[in-house]
Amino acid sequence: MRITANENTRFSLLKRLKPSGVALNILTLATVISACAPIDELARTYQKKQASQITRGQSCPQCDLRYQNFKQMNLTGTNFRGAYFFNVNFYRSNLMASDFESATLVFANFERADLSNANLMKADFTRASMYGATMRGADLRFAEMQEAEMGAVELTHANLTTASLRRATLTNAFADHADFRSADLREAILAGADLSNANMANTDLRGADLSGANLTMTNLQNAQLQGANLQNAIIDYTTLTEANLTGADLRGARINGANLKRAKFERADLFHSEISSVLKDHTIFCDARLPKGNRGDCKDKKSP
Repeated sequence: MRITANENTRFSLLKRLKPSGVALNILTLATVISACAPIDELARTYQKKQASQITRGQSCPQCDLRYQNFKQMNLTGTNFRGAYFFNVNFYRSNLMASDFESATLVFANFERADLSNANLMKADFTRASMYGATMRGADLRFAEMQEAEMGAVELTHANLTTASLRRATLTNAFADHADFRSADLREAILAGADLSNANMANTDLRGADLSGANLTMTNLQNAQLQGANLQNAIIDYTTLTEANLTGADLRGARINGANLKRAKFERADLFHSEISSVLKDHTIFCDARLPKGNRGDCKDKKSP
């Protein structure tokens, strides 16, 4: 049997291990094998490809496609799992039902592309440009979308559970019936967005801009909305049970038929807001500016 130099090194090191009883020190053994393993066994391998080599429905997992131009191409149903797409152009491309799970898409251009029903789980869209893209029904669970440009994006019925959208721009986005549970939307811009019937339970929206947003029948149970801007937002029949709106700006907001049980509005600004037929039970308005300009009672920190 032919033994390579690398294997000789392993055997030499293994001989120095002192057994304890019959069993070897497993942790030490694993360390030796890892230390001696060839680099190509440990490193992630990418296949270098050109855009001209990719066709609709093709399988190209872990391909290196950085800087490629896929403008207006039809790539429906294509498998791009784990692929590397740094600074790639997908402008107006048809990517319906394509698989981008765990792909790197930093600085990619998806403006007006169609990603309906695409698998985008764990994909990295950091600072990607996605203005006007269609992502209806897309799976974006655990996706990284920090500082992405997503103005006027279509996210109806999309799943963004636990996705990171910190400081992302979603101005005038269409996200009705979308699932944002436990997503990170800190300092995100959602001005004018349609979030009606969306599930945003346990979502972190601290410092987010939701001015003029439609939150009709949205589930914001236990959401973190401290310091959020909700000026002129529509908050009709919305669930805000145990939500934290400390220091939030709700001037001119419309809040009709909402569930405010155990919600916190401490130091919030509700001046000129419209509040009617809401459910208040242990709701806190301590030191909040109420619709008529008077201050909320801090006695027992309960709703007036």
